[in-house]
Amino acid sequence: MHHPPPPQAYRGIIACDLDGTLIGRDHKVNQADLTAIAKAQATGWYVTICTGRSAVESAGIVAAIGLTGPGVFVNGAALNDMATGTTVHREYIAPELAGDIVNFFQQRDHTPLALLDDAAHSGPYYAMLGGGPVHPATTEWFGRNRIHAELRESFSADELRHMLRIGMVIDLPESRPMEAALHEALGHTITFHALRAPLYDCNVIEVFKQGVTKWSGIELLCHRLDISPKHTIAIGDDINDLAMLQNAGQSFAMGNASEQVRRSAKAITRTQAEAGVAAAIEQVLGG
Repeated sequence: MHHPPPPQAYRGIIACDLDGTLIGRDHKVNQADLTAIAKAQATGWYVTICTGRSAVESAGIVAAIGLTGPGVFVNGAALNDMATGTTVHREYIAPELAGDIVNFFQQRDHTPLALLDDAAHSGPYYAMLGGGPVHPATTEWFGRNRIHAELRESFSADELRHMLRIGMVIDLPESRPMEAALHEALGHTITFHALRAPLYDCNVIEVFKQGVTKWSGIELLCHRLDISPKHTIAIGDDINDLAMLQNAGQSFAMGNASEQVRRSAKAITRTQAEAGVAAAIEQVLGG
């Protein structure tokens, strides 16, 4: 395992997305990517995960990579120690706004799924309101990742104070009208996106505190490590990577990314299956 050097020695930050970037559908990391990450660490770069997953959902993958120190999780809503999963920073949705988001989904007959993080639990955990239909993709995702969601008849005032993300899974034909309604009702007070889940042929709508993105998470990490945001490298493939690809000092869209994502990056690397992360890192180290 390669341990990061002291903060004053870092040349910069390399921030890698997980799904579609470091891992494919088999949830495995290419050996070439692992070798390139170790090489980057050995030459003074701080390598971090920058993912929409929680630390709990990412634990097995992060352990296989062998990263330590704070990483960016929940799309920038949390910084967690990559080795232990301990949360070191949280960006909560305001309680009253969290209630409005929950009501918005409930009024449209969709089950809101909240990701919470508080001192009473050992890490981030899911809670959902019972009574409504649960999308089959949600059940399958939880089973695949061995995640349990606590059922509630309603969220308590304390729970509303500790929400990092509120989301729902929706079939593709319903997604755009729902996104438009969400934007009209709450768009001026939140940050949200709709991620395509091709394995399940549906979209996942995720809502965060206004301004929370993977880039805002990287900025927080830069501040903690005393690194200029200009000295950041971002590698990703999906629409929740847009902010970091647009703002990082250097950025690479994966070869398997959509055209919109590719246009937002400063360079294009190979696909995930072709070890695109390794190719990007080698270009950075060679430059």
